[in-house]
Amino acid sequence: MTPDLVLIQAAQAGDRAIRTADEARAFVAEFEAAMGALMETIEEETALVRAGRLFAATDVITRKNAQLGHYLQIRTRLKNEFETISRLIPERLSRMRDDHLAAIEKVRANLGVLAIAREVAEGIVRNVSASVGRQAAPRTYGRDAAALASSRFAARGIAVDRRS
Repeated sequence: MTPDLVLIQAAQAGDRAIRTADEARAFVAEFEAAMGALMETIEEETALVRAGRLFAATDVITRKNAQLGHYLQIRTRLKNEFETISRLIPERLSRMRDDHLAAIEKVRANLGVLAIAREVAEGIVRNVSASVGRQAAPRTYGRDAAALASSRFAARGIAVDRRS
């Protein structure tokens, strides 16, 4: 990316292009603060879901989404200014890389916990549906004098939405 293009993109985003090592350090500190806040929120959500406090975990979602939006804005600027930052403060790159790898692990753990919670919730809904369906099924015999299969009588009106 050419320096002129970086300046144009920074101006369009409302940010001044990074030109000095002090500006680069200040921006990296802002990036690290945004990532740190997001990771703390993700860890909090993970702990709440692991503890089975799902309603409390849903309260964290709004804050997490706001922090994620801020992080993505800063990350986009970091991506655009990466050449400049790596030229001005190369000593910070290894720490940033380590922090990034740690963040990836936290996000993976969070996604794993959320996936397990979803599977458990879906299993509960399926079991309730089958149980209600068995209770609602007629207790009669079919034409061939065999008991009717209860699987045809699952509860109506219970659905599992797998889109989100």
